[in-house]
Amino acid sequence: MSLQSAVIPSSPHSEAAREYLDESLTIPQNIAPLPRVCAQLAQLTAQQAIDSTQLARLLQSDPALAGELMRVANSPALRPRAAVVSLQQAVSWLGVAEVRNIAMAVMLRGEVFVAPGHERESEELWREAWLAGLWAKEIARERRKHVESAFLAALMHRTGAAVALKILARFEVEQRTVMDARTFADLVMEFEPPFGRLLMNNWGLPDDVQDGASDWRRYRDSSHSDLASTVNAAHLLATHTLYPQLLSEELVLESPVFVQLGVFPDERKAMLGKREHIVSLAGLQ
Repeated sequence: MSLQSAVIPSSPHSEAAREYLDESLTIPQNIAPLPRVCAQLAQLTAQQAIDSTQLARLLQSDPALAGELMRVANSPALRPRAAVVSLQQAVSWLGVAEVRNIAMAVMLRGEVFVAPGHERESEELWREAWLAGLWAKEIARERRKHVESAFLAALMHRTGAAVALKILARFEVEQRTVMDARTFADLVMEFEPPFGRLLMNNWGLPDDVQDGASDWRRYRDSSHSDLASTVNAAHLLATHTLYPQLLSEELVLESPVFVQLGVFPDERKAMLGKREHIVSLAGLQ
């Protein structure tokens, strides 16, 4: 008998699912460890003299990462006059910091934003995170604040939801059940903050990144309020980019978070004008 033919949609499993999530918070192995490539990349790029050959060899060990680096380097938004044809060229063109950012994004997509049976929801979360990272970098450049941390904080801002989604998907398989959509979504939102914190702590991310990524909904109360505000604004811009029919340009421009950031109306409009540039960088259709 197949799993699909055996399951019966139900909501009584909500308390059992909550207990399952609570237990998962106490078991670190349920949270994805820092991917090997990211750990090695961090060690290699921390050296004073970076060996470009060794770096290219490391990047080549992960085909998905190598392919994404080449795509970004040759994207219409960044492409040099002559096409980039090797990883060493891509690293030289993009810079080490950008390579680290792309590596983290690729590893997150493969390790965290994966939930069998809930592929659509995982993909939606991933697109929000990826686009928010790119928008946060633009905001940071314009304001000349958090240039080193804004991308990573925004990229990580939906990881807690992705982990909760992944664990709930595992619960459904183990219990041979399908939870109703409302209960499932409510549990993902409820457990998003603790799972996000746990993942980022396990990965050894800086405190400001953890706060910015975790506190974006309540940015005024964060101990790193300015970075959390940046992530909130980036989330708005990402949502508008993905769903302009649901979040209009007018609503984005009127958001109080831009007042918090000191971004004036004409600057907001100029920022929104970079939408096609961001979409090109993201490689999303």
